[in-house]
Amino acid sequence: MQYTISISQTKALEWGLNAQQAMLFAFVYECPSWARPIKTDDGIFYALSKAKIVEELPLLTGKPDTAYRLLKQLELAGVIGLSSTSSITLVRLTDKGREWNKALNGSEKYPGEVGNKSEEGRKNIRGGSEKYPTNQDTSNQDTNQRAGGAVAPRTKTEKFDPLTACPDNVTPEVWADWCQHRKEIRKGLTETTCQRQAQSLKSHPAPDAVINLSIANGWTGLFPEKITHAASIQHRPSGRPSAVEQVRDAIAARSAAEAASAAAGWTVVEDDRDVRPSLDGEFRRIG
Repeated sequence: MQYTISISQTKALEWGLNAQQAMLFAFVYECPSWARPIKTDDGIFYALSKAKIVEELPLLTGKPDTAYRLLKQLELAGVIGLSSTSSITLVRLTDKGREWNKALNGSEKYPGEVGNKSEEGRKNIRGGSEKYPTNQDTSNQDTNQRAGGAVAPRTKTEKFDPLTACPDNVTPEVWADWCQHRKEIRKGLTETTCQRQAQSLKSHPAPDAVINLSIANGWTGLFPEKITHAASIQHRPSGRPSAVEQVRDAIAARSAAEAASAAAGWTVVEDDRDVRPSLDGEFRRIG
């Protein structure tokens, strides 16, 4: 994108150009200083595609057809000449158009065109233009300044990935779900946010439950205080049976033993009987 455009309001008013036409002509006026010259039967033109106009002048238009329509209007105004090849539009300034930015002494702002007395000077200026473009007002300006040492090269900062900031006491799968949830609600996790959330979960007995609660409710933050210690024991690992399960297993084991004894014809004497209270009552009390 071209950063600045120099418009001669005096000439624009004199030639009857509107703001769009004046902006485009100011851009075309600079073409001889950077565009590729093309020799045709009608003389020297400069390669200027409609896509290039859209790219460099987004404030003017975003449509190539509009850019070409404006070029035709400038041609009708007598300030540019148009031609084309099979693949690109060609432009050149007319004698009238060269008056656009002439100084009082008659000198022109841009170097002379190919074929006139300033041809040698133009070659010197355009030498090495691949590396150092002569159009200093375009987006190549930063590159030119860095090459000349005027501006230090920019360092590219690496984008932060919240997946790498999983707290030590949080399951990686749960943390990945949390990162995805924040991304889906367009509240991506920053490095600072991850650090503070890890600190809030550091001493919590059930950090995974805290995160899952926020995901289930669509919250953007974590609320450790909403998951109490009593609630966290509900997330006991499946390999550790609860007290109720232990009583139920004991009742089943006793019933199985008594049934086995009866089937074998064993007689349990009074002294061998279990004198402890029935587990059925204990099960009912705990349940």
